[in-house]
Amino acid sequence: MNIILKITKSWVGLTSWKKIFVSLVLGIICGLVLGDKTEFLKPLGNIFIHAIHMTIVPVVFTVIVCSVLSMEDFSKMRRLSIRAVAIYSICMILAAIIGIVVASIIKPGADFPFVHGAQVVNQVSNTPSLVSMLENIIPKSPVAAFVEGNILQIVVFSIFFGLSINLAGEKALPVANLFKSMSAVVFKLVSLVMSFAPYGIFAFIAWTFGNFGLSAFMPLTKFVMSVFIACLIQIIVVYSISLWIIVGDSPNIFINKIMHPLTFAFTTCSSAATLPISMKTVNNKWGVPKAISDFLLPLGTSFNLNGLTIYLSVATIFAANIYSIDLSIFDYITLVFTIIITTMGIAAVPGSAIIAMSVVMTSVGVPLGVLGIIVGVDRINDMLQTATNVAGDIYATVVISHFEDKD
Repeated sequence: MNIILKITKSWVGLTSWKKIFVSLVLGIICGLVLGDKTEFLKPLGNIFIHAIHMTIVPVVFTVIVCSVLSMEDFSKMRRLSIRAVAIYSICMILAAIIGIVVASIIKPGADFPFVHGAQVVNQVSNTPSLVSMLENIIPKSPVAAFVEGNILQIVVFSIFFGLSINLAGEKALPVANLFKSMSAVVFKLVSLVMSFAPYGIFAFIAWTFGNFGLSAFMPLTKFVMSVFIACLIQIIVVYSISLWIIVGDSPNIFINKIMHPLTFAFTTCSSAATLPISMKTVNNKWGVPKAISDFLLPLGTSFNLNGLTIYLSVATIFAANIYSIDLSIFDYITLVFTIIITTMGIAAVPGSAIIAMSVVMTSVGVPLGVLGIIVGVDRINDMLQTATNVAGDIYATVVISHFEDKD
C-alpha cells in the first residue's frame, strides 16, 4: 500500500512533459509486450486525439485575432511578417540541404527489395499548380475553412478579421473585448484537455506499437534513420547553436526549455495541437511578448515546416535510390527550390504530405511508385518531423522577438 502511495505521489509531482515522456515509454513497452491485445486501448487514445483536434481551430482563431488586436502599429506587423518569411526560408533551405546530405551518406533505398513498377501511385494529375496554391490561401468560405480545419486559411481569415476590428475603431470595442474573453475560455479548455494527455498518449502509443510493432519498420530502417538523424541535426546544430550565438542560450538550455512542447508534438504528431504549449514555453521561458508569440507561432505551423522539408528530401532520394536514378547537382538545386515553394504553399491543400511528395519527386523525374511503401512508415516519420516543425517555430519566434527588442 505504501509503495502505491509513493508511486502516486511521485507521479503527481512530475512536471507535465515528464509525465508525457513516461507515458510514451510505458506505451511502447506495453504495445510491444501485449501486441494486438492493446486493441481495447484504441478508443481511449482516439478520444484524446479527437479532444486535441477539437481545440485547434478555436485556439488558432482566437490567438491570431487577439494578437492582431494587440498590434495597433501596422508597421510592426509588417516587420514581423518580413522577418518571419526570411527566417522560415533560411531554416527550410538548410533543412532541405541537411536532408539531402544525410540521405546521400546513408543511402536509404539503395539495397531495398522492391519490385519496380509495383504499387505505382498516380498522383501527378492531382498536384496543384503554384497559382492554385496561392488561390487556396484565401478561403472561399470561412465556415468551410473552420469545418475542414484548414489552418492556413483560418490564419489568413483571422488576420483580416483582427485588422477589421482595429480599423472599425470604438464601435468594435465590444467585439474586441469578446475575443479577449474568448481567448481566456479557450485556454482553460486546452488546460482541461491537457490534464488527460499522459493517459491518452499512453493508450494511443500502446495501440500503435501493439498493432504494428517494430517489425513493420525494419525494412525501412535506413529511411527512418535518415529522417531521424537529419531532424536531430536541424534541432541541435541549426536551432540550438545559432540560438546560442544570437540569444546566448546554450544548446543544453534550449533543449531543456523546449522539451515539453517537443515531447507533446512527438506523441500527437500535430504542430497546431502543440500551439498552447509552445506559446506558454516562449512566454514563460524566453519572455517573448504574447503579441509576438500569438502572431508568429500559428503562422509558423503553416509556413515553417522544416521537419516536412527534411522528410521530402530524404523520401525523394530514397525513391531515386530504389530506381537507381543518379541525381545531378542541378537536380539537387531543383529539389531544394521545389521543396521550399511547395511546402510553404501546400498547407492549404487537403492531403498535403502526399501531394507535396508527388510534386517534389516529379520535379526531378523520380517515379511515384514508392509512395505506397513510404506511407507505411508515415506515422513514425510524422512524429519526428512534427517535433522538428515545432522546434523550428519556437526557434524562429525567439529569434525574431530578440531582434524586435533591439529595434
